[in-house]
Amino acid sequence: MKYLTIIKTLFVLSIFSSLLLAQQIDVLEQTVSISQDGSAQLTYQVNLSVSDSLSAVQIPAGYENMEITSVSMDDIDITSQTAIIIDRSSPVFVVNFSKPISGEHTINIITQINEFLDWSEAGPEEFKTYNWEVNYTNTLPISIGRCDLTVILPENWNFHRITGSDPEFKKKQPKPPYIFAKVRDRASVSISRTPMEYMESVGIEFAFKNEQKPNVLVWVGLLLSFLYLYYFRHLISRRDAKSIIDTNNDKESK
Repeated sequence: MKYLTIIKTLFVLSIFSSLLLAQQIDVLEQTVSISQDGSAQLTYQVNLSVSDSLSAVQIPAGYENMEITSVSMDDIDITSQTAIIIDRSSPVFVVNFSKPISGEHTINIITQINEFLDWSEAGPEEFKTYNWEVNYTNTLPISIGRCDLTVILPENWNFHRITGSDPEFKKKQPKPPYIFAKVRDRASVSISRTPMEYMESVGIEFAFKNEQKPNVLVWVGLLLSFLYLYYFRHLISRRDAKSIIDTNNDKESK
């Protein structure tokens, strides 16, 4: 009985492995957009190559406390065909198809995590900075051709420094493996790994701070502007009055 169970387990694993080998993730781009309230929208753009007819594909999810907002394949909505399951103790997206697919396809997934950034755990620390990290791991026993991770901070926040990264930034490297940019006036950082093998990760650890000017400074600036305009207007009034007096004196002297 024991040997029969082992044989059944190996048979299931062999089928599962063959299904995974039939799919290839060429490019996976994940974007984590963090909101001021600590929630985050996570989007995935996945370019797939399917060498054999498959009725389902799997994609590493990274987080299990996500709510799926929408899923599309080649611009066709397949949200109802997608679910998050726990496979080998890791969350994965499972996309089912009514008809087997093959060839190259693009899958776009949009999800939401209501409690992503814990502000009380993140800080504040010295210089009113906060610290957080975002990581993504390939939990499927297949290779991902290229994996990109982009983190977008809330509005009016900016990166203070990068405290760690995966791949690691080594001193002998000519430039760091991460790139800073602006996405709709919001600060972002991107990092990638090519290729990303089974259980390899891509991630970024960072310190960030709020760069929005306090309201009190805005009011002080407005007050100074008002005082300057008032003083300037007062000087003009005095100059005009002096010109009138001088003109009258000239007339009286004649």
